[in-house]
Amino acid sequence: MTKTATFFQNRIKNGAILAPMAGFTDAPFRKICREFGSSYAVTEMVSAKMLVSGQQSGIKVGAPYPGEPDLVIQIFAADPQLAAEAARILAKKYNPVAFDLNMGCPVKKIVNKGCGSALMRDLGLASSIVRALVNSVDIPVSAKMRLGFDAVNVIEAAKAVVDAGVSAIAVHGRTATQKYYGEANWDEIAKVAEAVNVPVIGSGDINSPASFKEQRKKGLGVMIARGSLGRPWIFGEVQGDAAPTLGEVVRLAYRHIRLNADWYGEQRGVKMLRGQLGRYFSSFREGPSLKPHLVRVSSINDFVNLMKSQFSTNLLSD
Repeated sequence: MTKTATFFQNRIKNGAILAPMAGFTDAPFRKICREFGSSYAVTEMVSAKMLVSGQQSGIKVGAPYPGEPDLVIQIFAADPQLAAEAARILAKKYNPVAFDLNMGCPVKKIVNKGCGSALMRDLGLASSIVRALVNSVDIPVSAKMRLGFDAVNVIEAAKAVVDAGVSAIAVHGRTATQKYYGEANWDEIAKVAEAVNVPVIGSGDINSPASFKEQRKKGLGVMIARGSLGRPWIFGEVQGDAAPTLGEVVRLAYRHIRLNADWYGEQRGVKMLRGQLGRYFSSFREGPSLKPHLVRVSSINDFVNLMKSQFSTNLLSD
């Protein structure tokens, strides 16, 4: 194991890691998940090309919340030089503890640019990007990949990026063409761990303490992605914490709204959460009746008034 792999090895021993998800793992959500026990959290993916060209969106996507510990920024790129320059910019501005190369995004507009899971079809380019990242900064670099693009070649890909200098590998247990259909294949992820000498973290279909424990038995690190949406307390549950009560969930959703409003401005921040708010209440009997109202909230007061109208007591003040 490389010296720089220590950060990842220490973080996967206990608990789970919040996986990078475009549109979701922004600063407010990372803050909440870390408070519930996420071992570390990876940002949404930052476009190296856009960042180097001077567009501010990349700077904002990689921004930490005040006092954020263990900031890991994910980069997507199809050009080694742009990837290296983007890493230098982000390292100077935010002082992250690690970078992560996106080799797994299956979205067409990303793949068509030669980024994300397209790198699973060009391991030479993937290795060159990793090498450029590793040589550009003095912090560890990880790579998050899929089992392959349309066929499984994850062991070959893992060995290639390890040789190029990555300190850890995260693997989503599906190919890119599978997207999120079918079941994640954790047996294939376990084979990767046997084939390389850096920490391997698995991802896919972790949505309960039972599924977490099942995969940890394989000696793998565990990332949680979609299973954390509207359920950030899952990071506590996998470590034995009790599920929150309805009142606790109401207050947590309210806090998420407030954090989003502070980060993005109220109008944008609240609307961004509409889809996730319904998930907060999905495990409660009140969930189905609340969902049609939650997808229409436009302000903090909308949410507060909805809670007051739906429950006989004001759960926000319990």
